[in-house]
Amino acid sequence: MAAAENQTVQVVADIGGTNARFACVRSGDRVTGSEDIQAVKKFACANYPHFEEAVRSYLAWGEAHGHLARVERICLAVAGPVGQDWIDLPNNHWAFSVRALEQSLGLPVTIINDFSAQILSIQALGADDLLWLGNARPVANASGVTAVVGAGTGLGVSALTSGGEILPSEGGHVSFAPVNAHQAAILGQLWQRYERVSVERLLSGMGLANLYWANACLEGAEKTLSAPEITAGARTGDALCKRTIEDFCAILGSVAGDAALMIGAYDGVYLSGGILPQMLDLVDTDLIRRSFDHKGRFSDLCAAIPLAIITAAEPGLIGCAQALRLSCATAPS
Repeated sequence: MAAAENQTVQVVADIGGTNARFACVRSGDRVTGSEDIQAVKKFACANYPHFEEAVRSYLAWGEAHGHLARVERICLAVAGPVGQDWIDLPNNHWAFSVRALEQSLGLPVTIINDFSAQILSIQALGADDLLWLGNARPVANASGVTAVVGAGTGLGVSALTSGGEILPSEGGHVSFAPVNAHQAAILGQLWQRYERVSVERLLSGMGLANLYWANACLEGAEKTLSAPEITAGARTGDALCKRTIEDFCAILGSVAGDAALMIGAYDGVYLSGGILPQMLDLVDTDLIRRSFDHKGRFSDLCAAIPLAIITAAEPGLIGCAQALRLSCATAPS
């Protein structure tokens, strides 16, 4: 999409711990799926000492390719706390002042949490953007709470109330609770590395590596692999790598079910983040569903909660576009 000379666009960005993804949408357009997100460009965070340099690189690239003739505003979804002027991203080296960024760019800048963007994207996702686990499906015109649980560089949790209020959280940092003897043994191993083991220590890129290391130690041979090496090993049939992926799926389902009960997300839980889409061929969706439902006296309740994996290419960017649309709709005229 090359922007017409008089067509204004809004820039959206999903800023993670490893990569920053930028795109644009036409001002005033309603985003109904990935096809409405245009001019997507990914930048490695490590390549830019300062965040503004990454923003300017995208603006320069977009202008050079005819995508950004007239930029109206920017929305950034960041993997970290928001609400203050100073934004300090915990999973990479970037930190910046929102006001200073606006002044330097000459554009209004909206900042939202990356998992606020994930939860906002759900209303714009189509049937091809979701992989349902189990038989439960959302009820039309439901008026309850939905939640997103996403594993990537870290683990994010967010929810949306019936009134449209976003409930951001640091749910990825709650303590890991084993549900069987094997998981308890994994926890025992990880206590050798960490004084406190949060669920993010198991459900993230580093979480896959931690699970592999713990399983190797339990077999009497301390070994380490990176997350890409583990998924590659699982595809070639390596037993320890396959066990690691199985543990990841079981723990993810269990944690997602815990989140549903804690938040009251009875209208649906959506699994997002960068890890699952990259290893869908290895994921045991039945195991995730069983672990989600396995809640003792509340198993029947959890079994009735819709559970899906988000397979859309850029849900964070879709959510940013939704945030801009909502902010424009509620802004005073």
